[in-house]
Amino acid sequence: MAVSGCGQPPSPPLWQLPVQEGDTGTVTLNKDGSRLYIPRSVLGEDNAQAIVSVFDTKTHSEVAAMPVPGYNAYPGKIQLNPSQSKGYFPTNDRTVQVFDTATNTMATSIPVFAASRLAFSPDGTRLYAMDYNQKIHVIDAITDTVIDTWEYDIRLPSFSDIVVEPTGTYAYIASGETHVVDLKTGAIVDSIPVRGSDLTFSSDGRTLYVMDTFNRRTAVVDVPSKSVKATIPVSGYDFILSSSEKRAYIPMWEFSSIAVVDLNTNALICSHWMDRPDTIRATDAVLSPDNRTIYVTQSRPYFVAQVAIPEEKPSPRFTDTPSDASFHREITWLATAGITTGFDDHTFRPLEPVRRDAMAAFIYRFHGSPEFTPPPVSPFTDVSISDKFYKEITWLAANKISQGWPDQTYRPLEPVNRDAMAAFLYRTVDHARFIAPAESPFKDVQTDDPFYREISFVSALGVSTGWADGTFRPLQPVNRDAMAAFLFRLNPFAAFVKR
Repeated sequence: MAVSGCGQPPSPPLWQLPVQEGDTGTVTLNKDGSRLYIPRSVLGEDNAQAIVSVFDTKTHSEVAAMPVPGYNAYPGKIQLNPSQSKGYFPTNDRTVQVFDTATNTMATSIPVFAASRLAFSPDGTRLYAMDYNQKIHVIDAITDTVIDTWEYDIRLPSFSDIVVEPTGTYAYIASGETHVVDLKTGAIVDSIPVRGSDLTFSSDGRTLYVMDTFNRRTAVVDVPSKSVKATIPVSGYDFILSSSEKRAYIPMWEFSSIAVVDLNTNALICSHWMDRPDTIRATDAVLSPDNRTIYVTQSRPYFVAQVAIPEEKPSPRFTDTPSDASFHREITWLATAGITTGFDDHTFRPLEPVRRDAMAAFIYRFHGSPEFTPPPVSPFTDVSISDKFYKEITWLAANKISQGWPDQTYRPLEPVNRDAMAAFLYRTVDHARFIAPAESPFKDVQTDDPFYREISFVSALGVSTGWADGTFRPLQPVNRDAMAAFLFRLNPFAAFVKR
């Protein structure tokens, strides 16, 4: 069983919805968590038939399948109005379709050209339909008619998302920059220099999370100042806040996983991996009201899965690492991700050197504490099968992260020097294709030194920049606080690790 921040090892989904055919690109959950709305497109002989499937989350059964009118009306993301009485979604048949949630029947079609994303005003009286031609169509959500269209002279890239802040005064549009639109006049009144593909507000409207898939990051924007206050080095299809707003969940198509981000440290702490990662790709997800279940749409093949989410737990606090301590953020992340538990007296002992046995435990947990059966006979003469970190040390050896010394010792109680630290981290992410520079980045590291390539690697990634005097000090032991910082900086380059 993993001891990672997710609290569980990778596992199959609890329940796979019986969607037998059709592209299930998105998923929407109603407020009480009882109904899932899944638009899908089923290919026919001459055209594609769009269907909206409605599933009961308690009985796991399809309770309705609504045919969508139109020719090749490929359906987009469904938005339910605030009262939950109607559902709206754009199609590529130049319409926004509306359905009644009480009867599960299509109600009307609103003619809107090229609509892609929808956003409601807080009171539900207005629906803003963004289109790929740099327009916003204003829809009266009482009469379901278009009452205005705002056009913008903005160069590519096209608009990719729209959200309305909680007061209903402004809308934010994701594009090459994040634009602020006055909803009284339709004018763009401000722009934030952050490229975006998905936008999410905090409940108080003071923080905007701007997902930038182009630069593989999520910017954390302070709304009052319109400035970026932090960056999360994770991006995907959606940014889903938990109700506590201490966690975020991000479907990551390329890694077949749901990334879990700690919003105290703005860093990835673990991932929920999908079953059969060689064929399944996460494309959209929603979180249940109790924050214990994620429903995620998959592609290749198409289906919707239900994944259990462990209860959020507060991060461990150490008595010797106050908030103003060096590397406090990194140490907090290390504990939140389950990579360290500290000592029994609730200390972290940041200035103590990292021992080689503890380093094995850190790296094993950094990998998500994978399933591993340690050998019945120790591969090292100075490590017993009853030693505290025997499993972690032998896992490290089995994965060729550390082979010990030629005399078959591991020397578990020796401190880890900085050159060996570089080697551990290099092998942790397995960057065998890295080409070391012809000239050393540090004046005390020579190109023919034993770990030159590995030291150059951690320097190139910014994991370790050395000292201000241009030295790396390869033979100096690594303290525990510095090790937390090294792993924290390596973290963005290890999103593929199953933890």
